[in-house]
Amino acid sequence: MSIPTRKIIKHDLVKLLSEIGPLTTIDVYSSLAEKWQLTHQELSSKRSGASLYQNEIRWARQELAIEGIIARPSESGRAVWRMNTGICFSKSISPDDIDTSASYPEGATKTVSVNAYERSNEARKKCLEHYGYRCIVCALDFESIYGAIGKGCIHVHHLVEISSIGAEYQVDPLNDLVPICPNCHYIAHQRRPAFTVKELKSMIATNARKSST
Repeated sequence: MSIPTRKIIKHDLVKLLSEIGPLTTIDVYSSLAEKWQLTHQELSSKRSGASLYQNEIRWARQELAIEGIIARPSESGRAVWRMNTGICFSKSISPDDIDTSASYPEGATKTVSVNAYERSNEARKKCLEHYGYRCIVCALDFESIYGAIGKGCIHVHHLVEISSIGAEYQVDPLNDLVPICPNCHYIAHQRRPAFTVKELKSMIATNARKSST
């Protein structure tokens, strides 16, 4: 088996930490490499001088930390990977088993698969149909920069953090969700509650003025 997609990596990482508990970075890498039956060539493959499969796992960790599923390195320690308190993995839910009913339910308490609180794919779809795939904060458009391979590459940000709500609620795709690039999404969640879109835009504008002086 080759290095899986990001979606599968996130699913397998959540499952691993839920079933075994906190693990060191080395244990995470070796456990997932064994699960995926990576070849010596795949284990040795590098990008920009770093291990490709390890980079993919680290990116998955970052996204899961942003979503509130696993603990941030600042909380667990950089060399320790663990689930966030109160989060568990539902063995009965696969990565694709996400409710897509017209009412777009979000939440389903604190049982998660890959997407925190069983996030609705339909809600994401409606959000992007309305706003497009350009970052609401910095205006980054992956397709315009990277070409066809960047088409459709964008995160969707909940303006009200689901993890702060806990219970199930009905998400409004146009008022509760916005498209956001991974970089802006990461910065948004450097504070709890998350920085608002207005605050993030202000940061960019302020630093742009500083750079021009």
